[in-house]
Amino acid sequence: MAEQDLLYSREDGIGIVTLNRPEKLNAITHPMHKRLHSIIEEIRRDDSVRVVILTGNGRAFCAGTDITGEVPVSAEVEILKMKERSSTEYRDSQWFFNSIPKPTICAINGAAVGIGAEFCLHCDIRIAAESARWGQVFVLRGMVPDTGAGTYLLPRIVGLSKACELVFSGEIINAQEMLRIGLVSCVVPDDQLMAAAKEMAKKLMRGAPLAVQMSKQLMYLGLERSLEAHQEAARYCFQLSTKTQDFKEGVKSFLEKREPRWVGK
Repeated sequence: MAEQDLLYSREDGIGIVTLNRPEKLNAITHPMHKRLHSIIEEIRRDDSVRVVILTGNGRAFCAGTDITGEVPVSAEVEILKMKERSSTEYRDSQWFFNSIPKPTICAINGAAVGIGAEFCLHCDIRIAAESARWGQVFVLRGMVPDTGAGTYLLPRIVGLSKACELVFSGEIINAQEMLRIGLVSCVVPDDQLMAAAKEMAKKLMRGAPLAVQMSKQLMYLGLERSLEAHQEAARYCFQLSTKTQDFKEGVKSFLEKREPRWVGK
């Protein structure tokens, strides 16, 4: 059943993950969580996939967690598990699309609330359809943002004050407000959403795969490091990148005034 509720396909180097419970507004079940982990592991291993798009079928992106389904573990057990993990291990296990070492794009169609709003934050770049609505509604149900993205990533995306307003109030905002505060990169008509997401994906595929992956890792790990530690890691990655075949190809293609032919090595 989870295979029908969560679809995965590949197209010209783009991996497309689609939430597919339109009759339930794509509310997430525990089996969908498990399938999502397996899809992400497949994406990690597949060098032919350069960029990932996350979207939903129907009139909503994701209405949150399906609370009518089985809850696998209690909150107390989850807290104990969280304490046993390093920050990187916890991020990889909870911030699904953030943990993919390739660019990720969220194509938001319709409502994105609860964990649906968190999924949007897990992605590197967000594009909204005109119908998009987004909200951190957790406090209205007596909870805090469940994956922690609303309290960690959101302030870094829209600023601390605006993040506080959105999280504390549980307000649902429309696509134009999402654009105004910098939550999304652009707003497009609903029927152009996937075309715009694929166009963005192709733009992100212009760079060398390893250089893009290392740049993403540096950005997110930089949120946890001191400036000195980040500069040291950046120097290491820079030196590593200059030893790749793609670095040589990048220089050669520039001198020869042609498009580079990346090999991902």
